[in-house]
Amino acid sequence: MKGPSMDQLDQNTPQGKRRALAINQYAFPREYGGITRTFDMFDRLKGWDFRIISSKRHHTTGEVMRSVDRRFNLVPVPAYAGNGGKRILGWGVFAAEAFATGLGKTCDLVFASSPQLLAPVAGLALAKVRRKPFVMEVRDLWPESLVSGGSLKEGSPLHKALVAVERTLYKNAEQIIVVTDGWEDHFAGLGIDVAKLNVVGNGADLAEFDIPQTKEELRQELGFTRFTAIFSGNHSSYVGLDLILEAAEKLPDIDFFLIGSGSNKQWAVDEVTHRKLTNVRFHDQVDKAGLVRLLKAGDVGLHTVSPQSVFNKGMSPNKLYDYMASGLAVVSNAKQPLRKVITDDEVGAVVEPLDLAEGIARVRDADPATMERWHARARQLMTDRFSLEASAAKLEAALDKAIASYRA
Repeated sequence: MKGPSMDQLDQNTPQGKRRALAINQYAFPREYGGITRTFDMFDRLKGWDFRIISSKRHHTTGEVMRSVDRRFNLVPVPAYAGNGGKRILGWGVFAAEAFATGLGKTCDLVFASSPQLLAPVAGLALAKVRRKPFVMEVRDLWPESLVSGGSLKEGSPLHKALVAVERTLYKNAEQIIVVTDGWEDHFAGLGIDVAKLNVVGNGADLAEFDIPQTKEELRQELGFTRFTAIFSGNHSSYVGLDLILEAAEKLPDIDFFLIGSGSNKQWAVDEVTHRKLTNVRFHDQVDKAGLVRLLKAGDVGLHTVSPQSVFNKGMSPNKLYDYMASGLAVVSNAKQPLRKVITDDEVGAVVEPLDLAEGIARVRDADPATMERWHARARQLMTDRFSLEASAAKLEAALDKAIASYRA
């Protein structure tokens, strides 16, 4: 017997629940791991059902994705690599596809996430046509991030146009979701009422990290024999891969294990060969269950960024919470960006941008009592502040406020 069609599924919202339509080009289905924030949050809402419109094109590997979860609508976009014209074309194609797909969906609210900005433009247009409230999630401050990263000149015609788009989106949003404190001045500078801001940080579910294998069993399976530093995430230009390789060169007695894909991965692989580094290994991106197994075999999790002024406004990186939930000590070179999240010597070492090797060495040399203190604090933070359940509750409150303010 055939299951319900997508059209039938869209008409069947559980009784007593509202329906949110979420538009995010880079929202991955759970079976692919990686960028799963949108699904992880919406799946934990108690009073809301949801549908997600996302891209079929995997952002970091380029593969065409498929999902068994029928709450996902994956739309086609052109293949691209890096940040060239094909990627920009893909933004426009996705926005058009998302708008057209959304016209056929029932919903009580339209939610759209950046980056990029054209996805929220499609969300706002859809909300206007459907006469529904619009909620915008800001995970990255575009276009300021483009300026900070050197991809866009401040004050150029394109920059001015993007700022105008940004301001229009924020002004028309009933509520705005941000991932961290510290961005208030940015919005106030654009004339946006900061009362609309709702901080919904990233997080992790501790239950997902409770697995039967011991650390020793996992280490033996993976061939980990020495102190091992793990980096997990997108291997892109802004994550400081060069800084990790410099640290590996300075610390030959430590193994470095890099998990993931991205536009700069091949550069990193080639650089390891060029530098003749024997203490660096790479692993392809894996789903969440696979990631948990890899992380729990390590000793320290690396959160790194390339120095950029926009990061200093604050950040809430997913990998950080995965590391803490896995029982890893943490080393980050984002001391200023993470000031609202963790501090130095709280769950490991949080250092200045160019002091990564020093931080890793400090964790390596920590005594058992210090390690135990870091692990206990990390678990407390994950339970009290950074659980997915807590973040989902904040998102639900923001969606409810959007409905109430729109009706008023």
